[in-house]
Amino acid sequence: MVLLAGCAGGFGRTNAASPNTPEELESTDKSMHVDLIRKMLDQEQYYAALAHIQQQQRSSGNSDELRYLEAEARRQLGEDAAAEKLYRELLRGRLAGDAYHGLGLLYAPRNLATSIQYLREAAARAPTDARVRNDLGYALLRAGRYAEAMPELSTAVELDPANDKARNNLVLLLMVTRDEEGVQRVIDQAGIAPETVARLRSDAQALQARAAGSGVRK
Repeated sequence: MVLLAGCAGGFGRTNAASPNTPEELESTDKSMHVDLIRKMLDQEQYYAALAHIQQQQRSSGNSDELRYLEAEARRQLGEDAAAEKLYRELLRGRLAGDAYHGLGLLYAPRNLATSIQYLREAAARAPTDARVRNDLGYALLRAGRYAEAMPELSTAVELDPANDKARNNLVLLLMVTRDEEGVQRVIDQAGIAPETVARLRSDAQALQARAAGSGVRK
């Protein structure tokens, strides 16, 4: 994708910004390889991503970015201990926000309270990251902390209106809190498909039943 974008300007134009030293060429190659790894993670090709991470580590050494990408791949593969170790190695560096986000996702299935603490740390470091605000809002929703979840999910939707996950989670929260006027407003504005609305209704009922059974305070 990077190569195609570079060719789009035509053959007749000189690109003064093109790398012309070995160091610049190596830096460009690393950047392209990292972009490839990120694309593999987005496409859920976690084993392939790990193979390319290992190749990059072997050819040019490790880096915080590669450690983070490796942690993401291992988390998705269920290698929790290895992923947590990698995330924790990044907590004092420039990728601390990403590492706290990863830890929050790592702990979400097994310790929701700890997950929320890590996600709050991530949101404090990246308040305009819609993904982080959405994940924090959803964790708070699952914990039955609806009043706290509302601003997080609303912020996520406003930061990234095209984020279907954040929008659906906001609708889910509105359903759980029985704000039908709000539910309909979001459905109309976003044009949410009927089958998606039906699935969210089912999820909301399950959350309400779980909250009622555990005595969760709204």
